[in-house]
Amino acid sequence: MRIVSVVVGVAVCAVGASVEQRLAEMLRHNPKADTDGDGKLAEQEAMKFVFTAARGRKNRGPAIGYEEWFAVYEERSFEGMGYRIMPPLEVEPGKLYPLVVSLHGAGGIGDDNLSQLRPWNGLMAEDEWRLKYPSFVIVPQTTPGSIWGERTRIGKLQNIYVKNLLPVIFDLIESLGEELPIDESRIYTVGASMGGSGTWNILQAGPEVFAAGIPVCPGQVLADVSSLTQVSIWTFHGDQDPVAPVTNSRTLFERLSAAGGSIKYTELRGVRHNSWTHAFAYKGDDAERGFVTKSSGKVDPTSDVWEWLFRQRR
Repeated sequence: MRIVSVVVGVAVCAVGASVEQRLAEMLRHNPKADTDGDGKLAEQEAMKFVFTAARGRKNRGPAIGYEEWFAVYEERSFEGMGYRIMPPLEVEPGKLYPLVVSLHGAGGIGDDNLSQLRPWNGLMAEDEWRLKYPSFVIVPQTTPGSIWGERTRIGKLQNIYVKNLLPVIFDLIESLGEELPIDESRIYTVGASMGGSGTWNILQAGPEVFAAGIPVCPGQVLADVSSLTQVSIWTFHGDQDPVAPVTNSRTLFERLSAAGGSIKYTELRGVRHNSWTHAFAYKGDDAERGFVTKSSGKVDPTSDVWEWLFRQRR
């Protein structure tokens, strides 16, 4: 997967300040982070400081009601990042399979390599789903010292360094491509809340890698979506969301539509922040409930969300 390496380079160069500059700035404001007292701040020192300071967020464990399925997700780590992987029920010799990158929301933050498994991962672990959509699914986890993109603040902590895990995920995709029979034309990403923002971020960082993405109730808005015109996107948001304003997805839909992108946007009337409950079980619009999809560009009209995703190719 040579293209992944190229994209990672672009993603890293897009950061305004270098890692070294950001670590030096953090040390200036947070001298206690330098635990070995050498006058320099290493990345691991910075991440540990943030993790300790934000420890009020404890590992929440897997989503309630889905524990019985989580044994199918093998526990692994890569470049210091914990992740879990679920293979197809059966891998046929000589056959290539899609890869789905699943990004958790804030409820999955931790260091247990378990809490990142969210309700839609339980759905994907069911035999019926796995038989219908044979694929590899990876579910990485962030700690309070890392994030799906760039961030300079967590809670009340300011002037800190937080590790952007997207380059690590791209490295992982490349590594798995060498290990497993993955179809490079069918790599997808999905996520909700913080993971919805992460889905937009990773698509922007590597549009040449992904065939499609499903970002749900993102907490941020990309300023520039021009690089996403060749990626198929279906985004969802509840119009009563008190955590991530519905205007985020409305704005993203308008911006990508204006740029000539292929995007579907389903707004869920009366739904609050748990729009992933509806998004990852979506079979089609329901005008009476106020579940209506708008589309722009050349879009696949398939109404079932998983059928739609696995039809997309790069």
